[in-house]
Amino acid sequence: FPATPGTRVNTSNNGVYIFARAESDIAQFDAVVFSTYSDSASLTPVLRAVPITTTNAAALGYSMVGFAQTAITSAYYGWIGINGSLRCKLLVSCNPKVPLYTTATAGSLDDTTVSAGYIQGIVANTSATSASAPYCIVNNAGLMTSNPV
Repeated sequence: FPATPGTRVNTSNNGVYIFARAESDIAQFDAVVFSTYSDSASLTPVLRAVPITTTNAAALGYSMVGFAQTAITSAYYGWIGINGSLRCKLLVSCNPKVPLYTTATAGSLDDTTVSAGYIQGIVANTSATSASAPYCIVNNAGLMTSNPV
């Protein structure tokens, strides 16, 4: 491996990426939720990522969210953005500069309010005019347990 899972690197423009294992296939620009698991071959927990959905975000109970800038095949390792100007999958007609939430669509966020699905620390720069991945400003994005007021 080029790094140990959980290693962070700084990039230009205040970007930060973290090295993690894909627990399932991650498409380019997917929003992912991180968790730690051990497996039968190792008792050491490893930082892993899966495309976020409202269901798995609640089940995993871990709040760190990142954004894959390249696709990562299941069981492989890759660098996932957690800070900076990152492209993020948003559903059609998602508005800019509003709170973003998890959805039933794996890896995609939207501005439709979802109870306990609010993702703090991310702002879309432009609207998603079609299913797209516009640039967003990300600053330690994480799942919050309650909606913003």
